[in-house]
Amino acid sequence: MKRITDYRTSRKTVEVHDLSFLSDRNHRYGWFRRHYRHHRLRRALKKADRIIALNNEVAHDITRYYFIPKER
Repeated sequence: MKRITDYRTSRKTVEVHDLSFLSDRNHRYGWFRRHYRHHRLRRALKKADRIIALNNEVAHDITRYYFIPKER
């Protein structure tokens, strides 16, 4: 996840790279780190004006786990 703020227009953009820690239970992160990243990403997506997903799978996971419409 990468947060970008345009200070001229004060628009916030979030770029999401990977959400495998949510779907893969055998991921290298423990439960606390998974929960922490989930909480931070959810908060960033809620505040963002624009969301950039690197591929269609990530875009599908954002709509699946965070209920964000595809238009954003």
